[in-house]
Amino acid sequence: MKDIVITDGNVEIKAKLNDTVAAKDFETRLPFKCSGFDSGVDYCCSAKEGKFDPNEQQVGWKNGDISLGGGWFALLYDGEENSDSYKDMMIIGHINEDDLALVKELPRQVDFTVIEAE
Repeated sequence: MKDIVITDGNVEIKAKLNDTVAAKDFETRLPFKCSGFDSGVDYCCSAKEGKFDPNEQQVGWKNGDISLGGGWFALLYDGEENSDSYKDMMIIGHINEDDLALVKELPRQVDFTVIEAE
């Protein structure tokens, strides 16, 4: 599992990538930049889908998950209890619990940069 940092201006959010095919492919794209918006449960940023194993997809998410799939990079900060209607989620990582509150303080529109943690 690789430690990463997601930044938007002065806010730094620490997270860990998991060991899925999609996460390993995403790692090769670092530093990664994208822009998006707050949907109310996540920050959605358009992103090119990379390699992934369909067998690693799941139904729903846990608050704090990071997904990459279907043309979207997303920081999923809320809505876990209602996420079971979202099929084929490709979770590539998870935000550190101590940093999850920082996500909710971000502005409505964001410009993320994702880098490998030092």
